[in-house]
Amino acid sequence: MSLTFKEFNLSPTIQKSLDEMGYINPTEVQSRVIPKVLAKEDLIVISKTGSGKTGAFGIPMLEALERDENGPKALILTPTRELAVQVDADLKAMSKYKSIKTTVLYGGHGIGGEIEKLAKGVDIVTGTPGRVFDHMTQGNLKTGNIQFLVLDEADRMLDMGFIDQVKRIVKKIPDNRVTLLFSATIPPEVQKLCVTYMKNPDTIEIESETKTVDTITQFYYKVEHNEKRKQLHRILTVEQPESCMVFCNTRMTVDKVNEFLQHKGYTSKALHGANSQTNRMKSIQQFKKGDFEVLVATDVAARGIHVDDLSLVVNYDVPQDKDNYIHRIGRTGRAGNGGRAITLVTKDDQYTLYEIEEHVGVLIPQEELPTDDQVNAMPKRTPKPYVQKGHEVDSKRKPHGPRKPHESSKPHESSKPQEANKTHESRKPHHSTSSSVSNKSQGPRKPYEPRKPYEQRKPYEQRKPYESNKPIEANPINGVDKTKVASQAPGPVKPQVQAITAETQKPVSFLKKMINWITKK
Repeated sequence: MSLTFKEFNLSPTIQKSLDEMGYINPTEVQSRVIPKVLAKEDLIVISKTGSGKTGAFGIPMLEALERDENGPKALILTPTRELAVQVDADLKAMSKYKSIKTTVLYGGHGIGGEIEKLAKGVDIVTGTPGRVFDHMTQGNLKTGNIQFLVLDEADRMLDMGFIDQVKRIVKKIPDNRVTLLFSATIPPEVQKLCVTYMKNPDTIEIESETKTVDTITQFYYKVEHNEKRKQLHRILTVEQPESCMVFCNTRMTVDKVNEFLQHKGYTSKALHGANSQTNRMKSIQQFKKGDFEVLVATDVAARGIHVDDLSLVVNYDVPQDKDNYIHRIGRTGRAGNGGRAITLVTKDDQYTLYEIEEHVGVLIPQEELPTDDQVNAMPKRTPKPYVQKGHEVDSKRKPHGPRKPHESSKPHESSKPQEANKTHESRKPHHSTSSSVSNKSQGPRKPYEPRKPYEQRKPYEQRKPYESNKPIEANPINGVDKTKVASQAPGPVKPQVQAITAETQKPVSFLKKMINWITKK
């Protein structure tokens, strides 16, 4: 006969909450951890993801704690914001009928609301190491009465560089506490942390032949790097998953894959660190409710999303860290449900795949890519038109037709065809804007006459003087009588040579006088 939660002799308030949540039989990790936590023993729990670790430490903590105004009694550290929010939500559900207040602390949003909640008084605090340490430094989080310290996903906190902050936090917590460390793997640095800050901890390891969920079917496809998106579409067409997570190594790849899937007709969203915290939490909740089919994410969300009915996980990129492979595919096959994990492997990823197989202790089989017949046999999706970001088109708005010419607009004269019998002489003459003669008085342009040789030109003295072609009238605007100006018109121009000679005679005569004056003296 299998064990039930009622055999732990829990309080009626906790048991009622568990009944409403559908918790009847504890998992293996829960059945082995809960009695020892109730006995207030330090524990190191090595367990695969999705095994019910939150209930393993949450249920006995809620059973042991009572409402108190002297500050928090338990502190839970998690590596990611999503996991912190998930843990806090589970604790709230478990303590629904017990007067225990919980709160969650994480970065990416305003700190004012968190300070207000801490000031009102809480019993259990869940948060990321960075934000928790900030509150402790500012004096918002009192740690003098903490009785339980939980380090959830300790190896992940080590990978993300939080281990130094974790050590600083642990040093400020009283020594007479219960310390619980949960991790999928125990690297040397985490082992050193356990030896330094835990009191004779007992180690509980949930054995698994492959270190992954046993109910997951794992295989990989060999693809070319430039065909990964095309093959992903064909794989999803054949698999037809109700819900799917696609993991990529970089944010840029996540955005490109998400945009590609949306263009192919999938309802998908992107999830990575560049999204605001509000959008990330909203996307996670929508994915859990089934509002869209595919969630494309980086490893930042690998341990923060708990979806019981996730049927497919696709490693679009082979994870760079071997442990990330375990955490990625652990999103499916939770709570004993079956699941599938597919990995797209290129030539450059082959050696990394061998390392993953050695790490998990199992050979991952290779499968043939879906054939054209398999793809064509499946119902096709309606591709959505590609719309560039920032240029979204309103679906209710009617498309524009061809633009009609304006009624007042006329074709330009240059666009009219010229008549065939139009000769060069009949064209309009070219008018100079600098001429004093009116354009209307000018006739057709005269034919070009070559200039006469220099010898045939008239002497300068025989040229006609300046004469006005048109009498000048008085200007009524400024009152100047132009007839007077016309009477002062210059006469015949004297030769320039004579003027120059007359001018040069003066300095010559003056020079002679000066020479004579000097010689006389």
